[in-house]
Order: sequence, then structure tokens, then C-alpha cells
Amino acid sequence: MAGVARKKGKKVYISVDFEGAACVVGVVGKPMATLGSGLECQSPIFQQAQRLVTAETNAAVRGALIAGATEVLVDDNHGCGHNLLYEQLHPEAKVLIGTPRPGRFHLLDSSFAGLILLCYHPMAGVANGVLCHSYSSESIHRMLLNGQPIGEIGCDAAWAGELGVPVILVTSDEAGCAEARSCLGAELPTVATKKGLGRNCALCLAPLKAQELTQDAARRAVSTADKRRPYRLKGPFVLERVYKWETQAESAAHEKGTERVDPYTVRWRSDTIAGLL
Repeated sequence: MAGVARKKGKKVYISVDFEGAACVVGVVGKPMATLGSGLECQSPIFQQAQRLVTAETNAAVRGALIAGATEVLVDDNHGCGHNLLYEQLHPEAKVLIGTPRPGRFHLLDSSFAGLILLCYHPMAGVANGVLCHSYSSESIHRMLLNGQPIGEIGCDAAWAGELGVPVILVTSDEAGCAEARSCLGAELPTVATKKGLGRNCALCLAPLKAQELTQDAARRAVSTADKRRPYRLKGPFVLERVYKWETQAESAAHEKGTERVDPYTVRWRSDTIAGLL
């Protein structure tokens, strides 16, 4: 039924993170700072990142519309969910903003032809992965799904797969694009906006070049969305989060159904990906 629903129109869902845009490497002089909390959001560097991410988002929207998308939903999916410069967004886009939400990808369903993961970043612990982390750079050291390392790209793709929606494009740094292809297939369309030379250092495409490549990739991805298949993992699932501090693990272990494995590690079990995140 999911395949039939996708043929009725070309609705496209764009999940926009932040760290994977061209020329975004974090807060200068503060390598431990995040791009989404406290006073950092008021910094000129964060405001520049807002402009860069918004421009790449518009490029993806334009590409999707050129390919015949009938509806484009932009999900401001970074941090507090209030990051893009909305007055600058493409007028044909609809945008989901703010938190808390009923759930991740709350509006995603099988009526969408595909999911674009835009401006994503590598999982925690990746060498030369620009601003790499797994959902929380402040608390999570790494994540394991059924014993294998996983980050946001893999988890989000699997969540969408349970809904019958394929990932059709990923944009990130080179390490993030390699991570996406390793789980979603070598033929997955990707755009590498930069090459990491460290966690807060990169050789970047010029923003206009990154936008050009993103628009073209989105156009091609939407045009061939019916050839992509949802990323489905077989349960049951065991997710382990290894935290950076014992108190973080202690707090997480208070959630119903969790298991404290050791001072730093908490385990979740579920038959679905959605039940883990």
C-alpha cells in the first residue's frame, strides 16, 4: 500500500539539520560549544549558519519542485526546532517548527514519495567528522543498535523505512555521506559540502556551489524517487546509549523500560525503531 500511495503524488519531506551545511564548522574558539543552545544562538557565527542552512534548504526545495513535487514539507529538525530564517524560505514550502512535538517526523507518512536528509552530520566518534555527534553532542558518547554503531542518519532512515518512505538524498560532509551510503547503498544520491580536517575544521565548497549541487541532486533524487526502497531493519531492537557522564546515564535510566548496563550505558528494547527514539 505504501508504494501505491507514493504514486498518487510527489510529496517530499525535507528534514533539515544544521551542522552539515557548507562553511559551518561550529563556534570559533569554542570547540565544545553546540550550534543550538544558550547564548551560542545569539552569536554572529550561528546567525551566519542560519543563512547558509536556509539557502541550502531553498536549493533543495527548488530542485524538488523542478522535478514535479506537488508538496514540499520542510522540517526544522535541529535542536529547538526554530533555526531557519523563515521569511527567506521558498514560498512554496511548508515548514514544521518548534518543540516539543508529538514525535520525531510526526507528519511523515506513506503519502510522501521520499525523505531528504539535509545538512546532516556524521555519528559520534567519526574521525574528521565535522561536528559529529549522535542526537546530543553534550551527553551521548556513542549509540549502538543491536551491537552496531549508528547515528542520526541510520536511525532516521530506519524510522522513515517503518513508515514506508525511502531516503532519496543525503547532504553532509564527506564522512556523513560515506556513512549514509554504507547503510543505504552505494547508489544513494549524496552531496558532500565539505571535507572534514577535524571536528571543527573543514575544506568547504563555496556556499553558492553547495547550493547549486544540492538543487541538482534534489531534482534528480525526486525524479527517481520511485526507484528507491525504504530502509527497513528487522527487529526486535536493542539500542544502547553510552553517556559522557554518569549522572546523564542515571537520569536516562529513570525512563520506563530502560536497563542500566553500567555507570555510563543505558539500554532500550523495542520491536520498532520509533519505540526507541
